[in-house]
Amino acid sequence: MKRKWLAVGIILLFVGTINIPATALVSPLSGTLFSPKTKTMVPGIASSQGEVELKYYKEDCLDIILGVERDTWKTAIRLTQDEMATYSDWTLTKVNVAFSADNGCSVADIRIFIYGKGDNTHPGNLITCDTVYSMNTTGITTVPLVTSIDLSGYEELWVAVEWIPIITEGGGIYYVWMDTLSGPHVPDKSDFYYLNGNWFEVHDDAPWFDGRWGIGAIVEGPGTTGVTIGDIKGPLGITTDLTNIGVRDAINVSWSISVTGGLLHKIHVLGSELLSEIDAGCSAEITVKTFFGFGIIQIKVSAEAENAPTIQITKTALLLGPFVVGIR
Repeated sequence: MKRKWLAVGIILLFVGTINIPATALVSPLSGTLFSPKTKTMVPGIASSQGEVELKYYKEDCLDIILGVERDTWKTAIRLTQDEMATYSDWTLTKVNVAFSADNGCSVADIRIFIYGKGDNTHPGNLITCDTVYSMNTTGITTVPLVTSIDLSGYEELWVAVEWIPIITEGGGIYYVWMDTLSGPHVPDKSDFYYLNGNWFEVHDDAPWFDGRWGIGAIVEGPGTTGVTIGDIKGPLGITTDLTNIGVRDAINVSWSISVTGGLLHKIHVLGSELLSEIDAGCSAEITVKTFFGFGIIQIKVSAEAENAPTIQITKTALLLGPFVVGIR
């Protein structure tokens, strides 16, 4: 049996038991956007604890609330090598779940399911489903996994949230958040659901729900990466060092050195490069060659890595012909 939907203005009910025409609309519950209670990690950027959230949604764009009454169902995202490759030796330890306790369902019991590789339409074998949790707060709730998953053993993972049947008397129930504002669904990844024994994608059955579930997989690495900029030196050209002070290799490190100013603002020098990596605890020298002019100049050095935040330092100096002096 396929899925059935009830649309309620901007906030909507997904019903698993009754066919309601898409044209059947009632008054909207609320147009207020989601306001997260728990701050989450930025995708792709390691925190000081060595954690990264792999996700498709944006917290401040969660705008649609969905629910199923009287049926067990699952919402799920699919993570492939596009998302996981950088973290192949990391471990999946927690799952972030967006829940609304303010729209007819103040408490919901869930179970986290982790599946292995399947195909574009359904997951593969079940890896674990031993984590249960009671949701009772509007916002992003971080759910620790009872059994963590080593990413090195899997080509892809499906992260699913099973919502235990909820029964109410009268009125609709709305509790699962979806982001439809930051962009449409990510093809074959962001809006899977399981109902009546089959897997589907929400946008296929209800194009007006075209988005991304509020689900994120939190992975932890063996350590962090941090790139620092060393002393900026002359006197011929500009030289400095990029040092990886973390315990993980910095990947795809891009850097730039720009020099501007001088008499009549005639100095415009730029050097840049992409380094494939800087090993943990190691340094790489970066430089721009000798240039000529006179007057006060500004030196700006910036660097960023695929797995480390952007850093930037600005200095001033005096340019006397080919010599850069008095850097401060």
